[in-house]
Amino acid sequence: MSGKAKRLNESQRLEVISKLSQTNPPSKRSIARQYKVSDATIRKVWAKREVIHKRSDLMSEETKYIKFRAPVGRFQDMEDKLYL
Repeated sequence: MSGKAKRLNESQRLEVISKLSQTNPPSKRSIARQYKVSDATIRKVWAKREVIHKRSDLMSEETKYIKFRAPVGRFQDMEDKLYL
């Protein structure tokens, strides 16, 4: 790959793990092409899947919105709905 390497966000990492956990998962190479990352990136995500799941489970809701790169203001909108 040329240029700056692309990184997966936390949500994408969880999607990759989900896809590879299926009964008949797609190849790591095809997933890498879909996300425009290297095969090695997908292999690393799969190798660290337990750590990624634990990290995701322990995150606060605010941190999840930041890490999952939710649209700006989305956390505030949800927080406002909680207090109506």
